[in-house]
Amino acid sequence: MLDFEKTFSSFLENKVYDNADNAIFLLVRAAYLAGWKAAGGEEPQEDKIINIFHQVAQSKGM
Repeated sequence: MLDFEKTFSSFLENKVYDNADNAIFLLVRAAYLAGWKAAGGEEPQEDKIINIFHQVAQSKGM
């Protein structure tokens, strides 16, 4: 039987997990931003790191 921690660690180091994690981050941020704007908040200026995540996700079809 394979060791759970070893295989789980291997999964977390996989590029597929990184892509999914980035997509989840962008989804949560977009939902939060929509709520923020709906509550009357001003749209923040994009951080460079957010732009990088967004560009990577778009290039991968996410």
